[in-house]
Amino acid sequence: MQRTISLLLLTWILTLGGAFFIGKSTHPSTTGQDSELLRPESRTRPSSPRRSPRTGRHASGQTSLPLLSDNTRVTDILVRRPPRQAVVELARLVDPVERAKGFLALVSSLEDDDFEGVVADFRALGMTDQRMSEYAILLHAWGKVNPGRALEYAMEHTGTAFAKQAILASWAAEAPEAALEFARSNHEGDAANPFLLGVIRGVAPQDLGRATDLLQELPYGDERGKALRAMLPYVMETGVDGAINWTANLADDRLRSGALTFILSDVSKSEPEKAATLMAGLKDRETAKRVADDIGASLARRDLDRAISWSEALQPDIRSEAVEGVISLYASQDAEAASRWLESLSEETNLDAAIRRFAWNTQSREPELAANWVHRMTDERRRNEMYYGVLSQWLRSNASAARAWIDNTPGLPERVTALPERLDRRSRGLGGGR
Repeated sequence: MQRTISLLLLTWILTLGGAFFIGKSTHPSTTGQDSELLRPESRTRPSSPRRSPRTGRHASGQTSLPLLSDNTRVTDILVRRPPRQAVVELARLVDPVERAKGFLALVSSLEDDDFEGVVADFRALGMTDQRMSEYAILLHAWGKVNPGRALEYAMEHTGTAFAKQAILASWAAEAPEAALEFARSNHEGDAANPFLLGVIRGVAPQDLGRATDLLQELPYGDERGKALRAMLPYVMETGVDGAINWTANLADDRLRSGALTFILSDVSKSEPEKAATLMAGLKDRETAKRVADDIGASLARRDLDRAISWSEALQPDIRSEAVEGVISLYASQDAEAASRWLESLSEETNLDAAIRRFAWNTQSREPELAANWVHRMTDERRRNEMYYGVLSQWLRSNASAARAWIDNTPGLPERVTALPERLDRRSRGLGGGR
């Protein structure tokens, strides 16, 4: 039983870490904002419940807790080191699984007044991407033991919403209304309340309906998108049909469209035919266009001929997105055949996005074919970007052929015709920018 629990906890850790890395590029830093949004002396603070005392490893030099690791180094750290030293040594372990097991055992042994020092010493090591999963474990455990002090610490010492949201998610799983009252009373203004995201993450696994109501309180924007993505695993537990029905209860059109996009994209990974059928039934053409790329790519991986015929049967605006999804695999298998297919579609389909995919997939093997297609892109800015990428590589691999193509192709902008000279000057250390 202990082993089963350990494995489940490890799965949760790895999932949380993965979610952080995926969302990092859309998680803007808010350094400086927290002190303005969260003044503890003028905001509602949560109560600070304490656990009942128990014998801790660091008090007696022994542990009565079942260790989650068979690694003797981890065991030695947990048994022989005080908490603040243990967290530093565990953080420096190379094996991520053993490190995670060690952190799970460590937080199980900590008393209320241990957490602040442990978290501070861990943060002092430097908050790298690789340490965010262990950081989440510490915050989650502290939020269970003393959410009040944990949030005070986060408000005073952290510059982004990550820590506060992690603590609120842990607290909301145990006491949703108290966590929600804190989230609402510690936010001012009309902008999206970032603390609601933490509450939603904690509530969704247990009460999807309540989480849905909170989701709909958020205005359109980044926070709502993150909340929606956090909820979708639990929405999908109701099955595909249940998930689609769930979206029907979302009052905001953009929120409903975003939810459908995420759901159909997820379904397309394992059941592309089902996703294609669901897409065909959508009344919202914008949603259909957003998912056609993913569905086309998934269908192509299963059956390229089927993907080609499916995309050809779509309306032109949706077809252009579907072709973008199909063309990468097609071009990698047979560039000439893929080129002929694009040619057959070119009169009534905007192919700019598909051409970009085609060019990236063929520029190494068939640079002239890639360049010829880039020349047919309609968006000037995108076309010039692709010229630079394709021709730069071609000039490095076969300068004479690339120069001949440039010399013999009419209508090229000056920045493209000058590219050989710029690259030559750069290679000789004489400067010359992009």
